[in-house]
Amino acid sequence: MSQETPTPAAVEQPTGEVVDHEITGRVIFTAMVGGFVGTVLMLPVLVGIPDLLGLFVTEPITRFAGFAAFFGYEPTLLLGVLLFGIGGVVVLPLTFVVVGAFLPPESPGYLRGVSFATLYWAGFVPAFWPSADLFITTSFIVFSLLGHWVYGLSLGYALDRFGGIPQHRV
Repeated sequence: MSQETPTPAAVEQPTGEVVDHEITGRVIFTAMVGGFVGTVLMLPVLVGIPDLLGLFVTEPITRFAGFAAFFGYEPTLLLGVLLFGIGGVVVLPLTFVVVGAFLPPESPGYLRGVSFATLYWAGFVPAFWPSADLFITTSFIVFSLLGHWVYGLSLGYALDRFGGIPQHRV
């Protein structure tokens, strides 16, 4: 008697749950491209417009270089931009690939990127809080939130449209 094993249409998890989209190289590449586009699009909102209006300058970007001081490097604007870019193009997109399935809203899927970016914004604000008057601080909150939403929309849209946000259950 021969037994045939059915070919699975999706990947089965150890718990018996089914994954709708696997985390593949294509998904990771798409997320990183979306992160790059989002990083480029958020910079005018996060830094450009406030600088043009004289509200605050590149201090949030320069503070990223402060993390380099932990490793013994001198903080510079260039190093801050490099660390900001690595975070926006590599770290955050990879994190979104893993946690995107668990974020609201259910539909449309690309808005999960906004939820994701808002969570990171909540950590960004206290880390880069400007020591300034109420108007400057309020503008920092508004522009940084808008910048993160632009980033999240770009990341979420790219992944939802071209790679599929991996869906998995725990």
